[in-house]
Amino acid sequence: MKVVERFLAGVFMVSMFLVIIISSVELAVYADYDYFREEFEKYNVNNKEGIVNMEMDELVRVTKEMMSYLRGDRDTLVIDAVIDGQVKEFFNDREKSHMADVRDLFVAAIDVRAAASLMVVVSFVNLCMLLYMKDIKILLYNAYKTTLVVLAGVITGLVAWCLIDFTGAFYKFHALFFSDYEWLLDKRNSRLINILPEGFFVDTATRIVVIFIMLILIMGGLLLFAKKNKKLGGTYE
Repeated sequence: MKVVERFLAGVFMVSMFLVIIISSVELAVYADYDYFREEFEKYNVNNKEGIVNMEMDELVRVTKEMMSYLRGDRDTLVIDAVIDGQVKEFFNDREKSHMADVRDLFVAAIDVRAAASLMVVVSFVNLCMLLYMKDIKILLYNAYKTTLVVLAGVITGLVAWCLIDFTGAFYKFHALFFSDYEWLLDKRNSRLINILPEGFFVDTATRIVVIFIMLILIMGGLLLFAKKNKKLGGTYE
């Protein structure tokens, strides 16, 4: 039975970490659109010398529409905007093709989170059928520590890779998730790559990692509190 119990605890914790990872990405890019405004200003993406050249409020509006599309809340990426003082379609065909692939990735991640959330519930219910609450808390806390150590190693490796060669890591990521090369955009005719330069992705990746670390530390703190609290069926061990 111990093997089954540990397996269920492992399923619970891996599923929980998946939920937190995907939620961290969502929080980083959807919780605050002022973040995009700050990044646009930081990298001066809509300067008059470039091909964007539009008011900041208009650029943020286009960004909101784009993010709505990526989430599956908008059917198309046909978005008109005032550029160079004229109404133009913001995205070209190559950008639309790439963003359709990105949309598939975003929607798939949301589906994975839903499935992982279900596994959290199922595994916990099964643990409750097999063990007393005190034993469940100890088992889950130990599973948390094991999963955290493994994940810390993976994240450390990825962060080191990005610090050494972010461009190379960025390229490999796209090559892994996108089978075509529509994501290779030209700054001379792509507004998308002009408003989302490499620095934006560095900042966003950092933002995601910070949010993720905060959430897993909160989860760890709650597990430790529950484990130690006798009123909740815990122990002072």
